[in-house]
Amino acid sequence: MDDRDILRIMTDKPYRKNVGMVVFNSSGKVIVGERVQFPGSWQFPQGGIDEGEDYLEAAKRELYEEIGVKKATYVTEYPDWIPYDFPNSLGLNSHLQKFRGQLQRWILFYWDGTLEECDLLHHEQEFLTIQFMEIEDTIQSVVEFKKEVYAKFVPLFKSAIQNYIAENSKSK
Repeated sequence: MDDRDILRIMTDKPYRKNVGMVVFNSSGKVIVGERVQFPGSWQFPQGGIDEGEDYLEAAKRELYEEIGVKKATYVTEYPDWIPYDFPNSLGLNSHLQKFRGQLQRWILFYWDGTLEECDLLHHEQEFLTIQFMEIEDTIQSVVEFKKEVYAKFVPLFKSAIQNYIAENSKSK
């Protein structure tokens, strides 16, 4: 099997539908987690969309499963689905081996809770720990194969965060 055969097999596989959640607080900082399988890299919560499930409902479910946040407020979303391919070096479980990569929808939520209110253990643990970070720093903190994805939605979400905070500070 040569490189062309491997490429054909990879491109014949479908993308897995997935949703990513960016959660920010009143300081404009976003929650990122250090992945169990990628110590030292930080990313936003994300997860698969079940068959027949609406992506916004999936986002709320995954947000609760991954970091224990239930009452986040929807702000906006990136207008397009963003694909990325799994690198060959990634050790995928048998479920994910059926896919070429992921096709993601990114949603922005506001939540003014504390990290101590988050629960990383009530479901299958995805993150070793979580922290707040400036959104523009997330592009450098994420694993290499997701940097292009983050570079697409981060500028839009940074602006939306600033606008949301400005609008809500006026109403107080």
